[in-house]
Amino acid sequence: MRLFEYQAKDLFRNYGIPVPKSTFVKEASGAVAALEDSKSPVALKSQVLAGGRGKAGGISVVATPGQAAAEAKRILELSIGGEKPSGLLVEEAFEHEREMYLSITLDRGERSFVAIGTAAGGIEVESTTEKIVRRVPLEGIARPFAEEVANLLNLQGREADEFVPILLSLERLSREKECELAEINPLAAGRDGTLMALDAKVIIDDNALFRHPEFSKLHPEDEFEGEASRQGFAFVRLDGDIAVVGNGAGLVLSTLDLVGDAGGRPACFLDLGGGAQQDRIEAALRLANRLPGASRILVNIYGGITKTTDVAVGIKTVLSEGAVKPLFARISGADEEEARRLLEGSPVRLFSSAPEAVEAAVEG
Repeated sequence: MRLFEYQAKDLFRNYGIPVPKSTFVKEASGAVAALEDSKSPVALKSQVLAGGRGKAGGISVVATPGQAAAEAKRILELSIGGEKPSGLLVEEAFEHEREMYLSITLDRGERSFVAIGTAAGGIEVESTTEKIVRRVPLEGIARPFAEEVANLLNLQGREADEFVPILLSLERLSREKECELAEINPLAAGRDGTLMALDAKVIIDDNALFRHPEFSKLHPEDEFEGEASRQGFAFVRLDGDIAVVGNGAGLVLSTLDLVGDAGGRPACFLDLGGGAQQDRIEAALRLANRLPGASRILVNIYGGITKTTDVAVGIKTVLSEGAVKPLFARISGADEEEARRLLEGSPVRLFSSAPEAVEAAVEG
């Protein structure tokens, strides 16, 4: 479960992580009132779960009531990644000299958290190669650990003094709320060494939500996650443009890796589970076809318990309903020749291996 920024920042405040003064509003008039209260420029930030808000025009700094009214109206009507904003975060601007990155990420394979920091943060952080990566001890982070990370980031004086409790708090938040990710990007440094979390991204492990009823009413259920849950799919929305559908968590995860290695960006993780029959195949494809931001669908099926012929018939049924996004498929396993025969003449692009299908899907 991913939290909206304003919800994540409320969580940060509760854990003592410094964030700018802000107000969540639903109307443009609320943005104007918040600007007048602050008596200084404010940032208007679209509250969507989709990534890339800044590049999409979902963040704007305004200084006058007229600007606030016009920009708030524009952003509230702006769809980002197919998603309409739930509101605006109106946040006091924080003057700063540079930006860093800090996160705590869950590593399921190692059953532990990992702390990641970079001396340069912001929208191009993915391209940064000089990352500080430290596995968090099972007992949690102690002050010497945080001081070591601060030192590796070349922080000194007040910046180092402020960084240490921020990292300690971020790790405690991640552990106590069972987060998959708690991220500050950017962590901004002011001229006097003050540090401030200018953005906040928190994803709670869905498998742990039953232990955290405090999150159950934070925001309405995502339409697609809700439908996937009712269908019994394991589903996670992602920020890319290739909807990835497969059977088996390991197969779907490896497909996501292949997409990433090929330079693509998955739009979702959708696991049909074992033994999926035709109706489940159809439901999964319809969901993937409606997913905002996804421009094509990649199906990677290994037929064991799942019948490849059921997959083929399910695909044909959905195709017959019309307006299906470009579909790339690798269907392997028992009866795969018959499945291929069933799809002959259809617009589905079939491949004999997953890497071939992935490469074609990434190229579009």
